[in-house]
Amino acid sequence: MQETSNDNAPDPRANANRRSLVLFACGALIGLAFAGYSLFTAKGTRTSNVPPEAMALINGRPILRSDFTTQVQAQFSVPFEETTPVQRRKVLDDMIAEELSVQRGVEIDLPSFDPDVRAAMVAGVELEVTANVLAQQPTQEQMRQWYGTHKENYASDASFRLRDLVARTGPTRDAAKAAADAARAVAALRSGQSSEQVAKGFGLEDSGRVDTGTVFDFAARAKLEAPVYAAASRLAAGGVSDPVAAADGIHVVVMIEHHASEPQAFEAVADRVWTDYKKAAQDQVLRSNVDFLRGRADVQLSDDAKALAEKGA
Repeated sequence: MQETSNDNAPDPRANANRRSLVLFACGALIGLAFAGYSLFTAKGTRTSNVPPEAMALINGRPILRSDFTTQVQAQFSVPFEETTPVQRRKVLDDMIAEELSVQRGVEIDLPSFDPDVRAAMVAGVELEVTANVLAQQPTQEQMRQWYGTHKENYASDASFRLRDLVARTGPTRDAAKAAADAARAVAALRSGQSSEQVAKGFGLEDSGRVDTGTVFDFAARAKLEAPVYAAASRLAAGGVSDPVAAADGIHVVVMIEHHASEPQAFEAVADRVWTDYKKAAQDQVLRSNVDFLRGRADVQLSDDAKALAEKGA
């Protein structure tokens, strides 16, 4: 009988070759995996990766030699060269412990719920942003230009010496009688009678809101009721106001002295100008930084927050 050949039959030698290649590839991959594991976990390999400028790496974060040296000198108040190995080791251990705590704080998202941490982070970012502004010194020309456009901020404070008399209402005097007594008191004061005589003669008394001595404008504004302060601020020395109605009665202001606000020379306020100029420059940088951060952030507002934003615009 004649044998028939089958061209489609699998070649045993080809299958064997394929199995050999697959096993070889698997073995190579396993070997590389073990080699990589040994490389990155073997003790002593990390030390060689610490850069020259660092004393240590804590999860990839360096403790810089410059910071270490500064900390050693600050903690023991002697030059670094005079410190002992024990002292240096203590500082290094403390810095490592601090870095581990900081990283743990970030890991548990401590800034999201601790107000002190959040405040410190905000202060740190603001300090970083304004570092260049703090380092720059304004020129005399810049300071004089600032002074020229903000002269009202560098004027002397106005001051008063006055009496604030009031005709109070009560069981024996209604609002109409108090207004009439105050009007007669104004006429008597303007005729030259003393405030003591007038107060006694028409039943007026000191309001008690301001002292009898010199009072600066800002203090008078804070202590006197708004309509009374407005009337007083318009009076010259020796002037008497018209009757002014307020919550506690009818007031009459007698101005004894009135020293108006006067602009101060640049040389007298140069320190304040320097401080204000630097503060304005820092505020501008901080606003620009916030605008930049908001521009790249996904900020979503509730409906009532949107309403607030629209009202504040």
